[in-house]
Amino acid sequence: MELASKLVAYRNNRQKLLEILQRIYRENNMKFLKIERDGIAIDIDPFRVFGMFNKGITKDNRILILEGIAKEFDVKRDVPSDFDGIPVLNNQNSLFLYFKDDRQPEDIDNPWDIFEEAIKYADNPEQRTISNIADYYDKVIGQLGVKWNITMGLYWIRPYIFVNLDSKNRDFLISEKLIDNNIFDNLGKLKRLPTGKDYFLLCEYLRMKFNEKEYEYHSFPELSLAAWTATKKNKKETDIELENDNNSETTYWSSKEEYDPGLTVNDWVTFLKEDKKRYLATLELLKAILELGGEATCTSVGELLGEHPTACSSRGNTLGKRVKNKYNLLPCMDGEKERYFPIPFVGRYVYENGVKLYSWKLRNELKATLESMNLGEVNTLEQVTDINKNTILYGPPGTGKTYNTVVYAVAIIENKKLQAVKDEDYLEVFEKYNTYKSKGLIEFTTFHESYGYEKFIAGIKTVMDHYDKNYSDIQYELSSGLFKSFCEKASCQSIRLNSEVIQLNNSLSAWSINLDNVSSNSTYEECIKNDYIKLEYDDIKNDEMIFSIDKQQIIYDFKYNIQIGDIVLLCSNTSSINAIGIVTGEYSCHKEYENISILRKVSWFFKNLNTKINEINDKFILPLVPIAKLDLSYLDVIDLITQLADDTIEIKENNHNYVFVIIEINRGNISKIFGELITLIETTKRIGEPEAMEVRLPYSQKLFGIPNNVYIIGTMNNADRSIATIDTVLCRRFNFKEMLPDMSVLEGIYVDDVSIKDIVSKMNKRISVLHDREHTIGHAYFLALKENPTVEILGRIFSNKIIPLLQEYFYEDYEKIRLVLGDNNKNNSDDQFIIKVVNDYSELFGNIEFQFDETYTYEINDLAFENIESYRQI
Repeated sequence: MELASKLVAYRNNRQKLLEILQRIYRENNMKFLKIERDGIAIDIDPFRVFGMFNKGITKDNRILILEGIAKEFDVKRDVPSDFDGIPVLNNQNSLFLYFKDDRQPEDIDNPWDIFEEAIKYADNPEQRTISNIADYYDKVIGQLGVKWNITMGLYWIRPYIFVNLDSKNRDFLISEKLIDNNIFDNLGKLKRLPTGKDYFLLCEYLRMKFNEKEYEYHSFPELSLAAWTATKKNKKETDIELENDNNSETTYWSSKEEYDPGLTVNDWVTFLKEDKKRYLATLELLKAILELGGEATCTSVGELLGEHPTACSSRGNTLGKRVKNKYNLLPCMDGEKERYFPIPFVGRYVYENGVKLYSWKLRNELKATLESMNLGEVNTLEQVTDINKNTILYGPPGTGKTYNTVVYAVAIIENKKLQAVKDEDYLEVFEKYNTYKSKGLIEFTTFHESYGYEKFIAGIKTVMDHYDKNYSDIQYELSSGLFKSFCEKASCQSIRLNSEVIQLNNSLSAWSINLDNVSSNSTYEECIKNDYIKLEYDDIKNDEMIFSIDKQQIIYDFKYNIQIGDIVLLCSNTSSINAIGIVTGEYSCHKEYENISILRKVSWFFKNLNTKINEINDKFILPLVPIAKLDLSYLDVIDLITQLADDTIEIKENNHNYVFVIIEINRGNISKIFGELITLIETTKRIGEPEAMEVRLPYSQKLFGIPNNVYIIGTMNNADRSIATIDTVLCRRFNFKEMLPDMSVLEGIYVDDVSIKDIVSKMNKRISVLHDREHTIGHAYFLALKENPTVEILGRIFSNKIIPLLQEYFYEDYEKIRLVLGDNNKNNSDDQFIIKVVNDYSELFGNIEFQFDETYTYEINDLAFENIESYRQI
């Protein structure tokens, strides 16, 4: 409670708060928590401060952090030695909020709003109103990553006013029936997150109940401790039960009495011998379980294989499904749902690191089979994807080209065989795809006629330099295009400095800070000792003074143009480098010095160098000015660090695969877009290959190559542009994978008694005869019917998608379109999608003296789209 009150003062000085917290970790030789994806902390909310010591870490470390906090924030209350009953965050989700790329601009300020309002609400009982705090609460729970955690955070800061509703407390409130039924029902039986109004009314209700003598509990901490104790007791009893029954087959589901697949060792030998040719990843899963003793949770297997648990779960289920289909086994039913994993495994719930998980145990016959096999060649640590570096998926519209880019991308990034990922549940694959995309491993663009080299590779753009409100300057700077930036990101290395890993940013800039022109040598010692760079002038009296244009530019550069992640070189003259570091913090202004000083936090790679720049780069000269942006690229910086590195610094290569997806690749002018890089995308010309090549870019005049870990996946519609006329530079450098309509996807979809598979197959056969196979109709147009197989949905698909597509295919030759739709064989015109009407010239033009040939007008019959008979006669 005392700490929460102290933190309020830091709402508008969060950089200072971060510095204090980082110092606490540093002084205790602990790695600071990862607040952002790149490891560079730029902002913090108050609940994350409490989450630092209220998560799944050791008791000793919790005490160390709290002792540091008590010292830094002058907290008088004794540091606790017992944490029983205090709710903790899951280590895998201990930040409350998502990383900066995934959150909104207000997502840091909103938690501060409710933090301050909650303290006012708690400390001023006579002024309490629910409406204000409920509004702040509702804003916060709408943010990604918050959910029930906000109730835990409110409990941390005022534990006698707010109830924690983590899973332990919710289960306890339900099992002990501590809430009246009408209130319990109004809260959705605590299965959904309550609104702000409902939550704070619940807090008031429970506080009122605490005052009743017959009520079992009399405060939220007492309630929380009881819930914690009950959970611990239940876990212990379960662990004892599991331990006692560890060797009993009856503790597993499903036992042979419940479901027996009836497979022998010979059956499994035959199956695995054939299966491993296409599904090597399945054998890797089985080998991993065997290595873990024959029984394991998907979490444990995932850790061994370096995969997500859901991927392991999906692989085990699809294994069971393939075995069932091969041997035509009876289904294993769990209520109304069919389960496949009981064919190779039996399962049970276990506790693993305090978390209840489901565990699979190899059935005896399968285990005996695996033990008799030579699994030495099955590598559980490394896989190699079978996808080419450059691949184009081509086919008619609606055949799943974009859909399949998701599967291809995940297979590449996880270094798996394509078929292994296809066997996984697509929704789980898509979830992983979005995760990898948010991490920057996947980039996505669409080519079009105006797409050019400047957007894709590099160009020059104009920028306005506003370092003075009364003065602006137009400048021109080189700008990396989407593909070049992506390749540079894929080339990014990280630096291990002692025990800390620092990820370098491919878009970093390098700056020189010339101490000789700024201050005395004591400034250098101060900067090195305190891990910052400092700008100080004798005539600076405050942070808003008006200076000459040159000096304004220097201050503006220091405060705004130098970015977190940039490299700084401390210099004493134009030829010597004294230190090199990476900027880790925003600027801060300090008035405690004799003159106003502006500081930026830095992690130093090298100190006390006194290295001559010409010994590293004989063409490079350091500027005389106090601060200057250097003409050093990312690769130049890596080369500089490599030459100076000693045993304390390790440069680590980027081993991740990266995927660049280009939709409609054939719509762009390939020569115009790729320029001189078209040769470099060849597999043999990638960086790291024996025949690797680099080209000198026209604008920057710097060498550039394409990393070996970049994969390019393109898509193209045959209907847009024939494969025969596609740019020959693509044909030679890409593998082409044809995607045809897959009628098996439409299997079992019926509208009334009409088989969608049959009518699409028939239309496609007619199109192949009347046009060609490249202009057929894809299965994806009809997938909406899986969930809602009604004639209304089918009608919308035909009227909005299929008819316009056929009009484009046949250039509005309606006679051929009628043939595709079978309208020529429908006797009743009401059943025809396109009606053929004979033109009556007398009606149109009146009495005319000359004869016309008989002609026809074609009309689209809107009523046919919702007439099931129209489809039945296709």
